[in-house]
Amino acid sequence: MSNILIDDLPKQYEGYLINYHFKSGILLSECLADNSFKDTEEQIYTAFRILYGKGIPDFETAMKGMKWFMRGGDDNDDENPESCETLFSFTKDRTMIFSAFMLKYGINLNESNMHFFEFLALFNDLDKTSFMRVIDLRTMKPSDMRNYTKEQKYQIYNLKRKYSLE
Repeated sequence: MSNILIDDLPKQYEGYLINYHFKSGILLSECLADNSFKDTEEQIYTAFRILYGKGIPDFETAMKGMKWFMRGGDDNDDENPESCETLFSFTKDRTMIFSAFMLKYGINLNESNMHFFEFLALFNDLDKTSFMRVIDLRTMKPSDMRNYTKEQKYQIYNLKRKYSLE
């Protein structure tokens, strides 16, 4: 596991060049969430082509590298993918994410060439932005609203529909 504070950020995985810029990471994430592929094999191959620069490693290495990359260089594969709820979409939430980076960090993502690992570190700390308020809204359960008035609940349900990922 690389340490973002003291190590150079990786530009390869096990000798294979990777497209390490944050835009490649976003494209990769969107590819993996895309349900329009004819099959999983096509989707995985497309994801590998996005990530690897000059040649794709063998399947096992490529898959391990892709998981490592999407976790920001973390080698732990403890997370169960079925237990992960989708809370955002880089496509649907693009303007809020862009705005959050501009407001919180003064970073214009259109002009940035930051490494995906840097992007993830900053992305995971976007508190007090409209983007995070939408995430909070999406994760709000009826039990969280028990002290709200009927009118407030109605407004919340309308906003949940507006910002739904479906």
